[in-house]
Amino acid sequence: MKLKEEFKVDKEVFTKATEKTLYKLANAGYLDVLEGVISTGKEANVFRGKCRGKYVAVKIYRIETLEFNKLIHYLRGDPRFVVRETKRQMVYTWTRKEYKNLILAREAGVRVPEPIACRNNVLIMEFIGSEDGVPALPAKYMKPEDPEKWYKEILDSIKKLYRKRFVHGDISEYNVLNLNEEPVIIDISQGVVLDHPMAEEMLRRDIKNVLRWFKSLGVKTEDFDSVYRWIKNV
Repeated sequence: MKLKEEFKVDKEVFTKATEKTLYKLANAGYLDVLEGVISTGKEANVFRGKCRGKYVAVKIYRIETLEFNKLIHYLRGDPRFVVRETKRQMVYTWTRKEYKNLILAREAGVRVPEPIACRNNVLIMEFIGSEDGVPALPAKYMKPEDPEKWYKEILDSIKKLYRKRFVHGDISEYNVLNLNEEPVIIDISQGVVLDHPMAEEMLRRDIKNVLRWFKSLGVKTEDFDSVYRWIKNV
């Protein structure tokens, strides 16, 4: 696997353990080259990679800077995972959580990136962008031409997830990509199953965020209670 020299300088992301993980994923046939940065954040960086001539997105979680308390907040109460004692193991569990959440969302019929592989703190998934490698922008920076259509589609996605007994918890214009005027929901790591004690609060947050977002785009939105009842089918 080819790793650009400038990446090796960033020791906060490319620790020796992370480099070893990347090479293991490459040896397993999931990655040939790691190219440019798609996005950077406090918790993780997302890179554009290539595998067998196709672009992929490679998300690398920062082991040292990821907030310990945030992980505990969302992992405890999720019956799918065992909370580990060390920070490193907890970050690995968090990465696996996003991988499983992506699978669950796709099973629900929601448009999210297809998960490809997951190992330790590295997640490889479908690249969302053009065929020549230009990444799709968040809807915050590329507003939809038909916001009313998007409004209905995103609320429908929240309902599909709820039927699957799952809540995203952080849907906003920053976490939905605009791919050729179609919404693609991303950053699903914090999502929880309905058995989680925070699920209700997170569902309400998603609804409020979507109503605020599309009201700002001029869409005539329903009131919170009507949308809430429709999603929960009550």
